Amino acid sequence: MANTFLTYTNEVLAKLNEVQLTSTDFTDARGIQIQAKAAVNQAIRYINQREFNWPFNATEASKTLTAGVVKYALPSNTKHIDYSTFRIRKSETFGNEARHLAFLDYKEYLHYFVRQEDQTVTTALNGSIDDDDTTVTVDSTSSFDSTGTIIIESETMTYTGTTSTTFTGVTRAAESTTAASHSDDVTVAQIDSGGIPTHVFRHTDNTYGLWPFPDKAYTLTFDYFTFPSSDLTAHGDTTTIPDRFGHIIVDGAVAYVYLYRSEVPLYDKTFGLFSDGIKNMQTLLVNRYDYIRSTFIPRAGSTAYLTSAFY
Repeated sequence: MANTFLTYTNEVLAKLNEVQLTSTDFTDARGIQIQAKAAVNQAIRYINQREFNWPFNATEASKTLTAGVVKYALPSNTKHIDYSTFRIRKSETFGNEARHLAFLDYKEYLHYFVRQEDQTVTTALNGSIDDDDTTVTVDSTSSFDSTGTIIIESETMTYTGTTSTTFTGVTRAAESTTAASHSDDVTVAQIDSGGIPTHVFRHTDNTYGLWPFPDKAYTLTFDYFTFPSSDLTAHGDTTTIPDRFGHIIVDGAVAYVYLYRSEVPLYDKTFGLFSDGIKNMQTLLVNRYDYIRSTFIPRAGSTAYLTSAFY
């Protein structure tokens, strides 16, 4: 059974020889009980902040790309992103195989590939459309060709005319795509190039970009590490930190209670146990081994490395 906010709080209170809580009176905590609850959350936050790559905070994101769009926002709960894991999923619809994306330095992108941003024009639907509509209303048709092709999500359409805010004479389901309904405010694109992305770059505002920009609604997947942004509140709430490390949470919470009470010697001692516990977690879960590596370079033919390496 998973440890809960109640069980962690009561373990802290037990170590302090204080009255414990029940699920019934958990919201009516008083004095030291309130401090214990706050300390549990502070210990959990500290553990999550100490390491970018905790495996218990690892997750996968899946993003449906938009034709003609270069840059995309990261998930709002992103703490650290692994750019080596970006890949395009195989699609029977678009006929593409799975593909791993190489990482591209942003300055290299600006130097060699930024011109692609002049090869796409985008606007947004102004109102939803059904799968048989032949007039498409958008925010603006400025910079679009007077006749041509547009892409909305996974559907390609051709049109024979424009007004300032509409595409007229629209033929649906062009280029072997399927007619579909589209919601208000989705992107409408006209592109001169594009393709299946092969590279990903990190933008300075912590968004990510793709080269070449997608010409279809491919599915992009990548791995990242989250930062749990919400404290535990209800007695049954649980944390992402595995139960086997629950004693470390308790050590940290007890230390923080001592700090609240200005009992500095007890705080120093208990926080030391807390810090050691986190180091052990890093060793076990993130391979953060503490060792001194030899920098000795043996002569050719020497066997000295057999006794010097890793000491």
